[in-house]
Amino acid sequence: MKIKLNDNTELNVICINGKSTYFQGANRDSLEFVFKKGDYPFDQLDKLFADATKTKKISVIDTVTTTDKDGKTVETPTEHVYDNYSLRVSMKMEPVIITPATSTEPEVTEERVMVTMGQLTLIEKKLSELGLL
Repeated sequence: MKIKLNDNTELNVICINGKSTYFQGANRDSLEFVFKKGDYPFDQLDKLFADATKTKKISVIDTVTTTDKDGKTVETPTEHVYDNYSLRVSMKMEPVIITPATSTEPEVTEERVMVTMGQLTLIEKKLSELGLL
């Protein structure tokens, strides 16, 4: 899966989690982008997601695989656009459990970089359009 920022920068992501977040005095929709550690330098992601003009529009590009009536696999590209996810709520690196522990094997973890972006409220969008934010 890929995301494309407003300036056409494309980044590979492992997954995207939607959630509700309380940030800067408001409940907001937010998107958490999960990146594989080492795919991008931390400071590069920091710079990209700190720039509200780059995150004003984020497109999620993926491929949906289905089977047609003849049993053939059909891959269809999809694109979903998310507007005004311009506030970086958090950016962190943390271990994620890839394989849970069993009675004979320990759990397998990998470090992932997670960037959470909050959506502007309606008032913030209007203020931004007027050049006041």
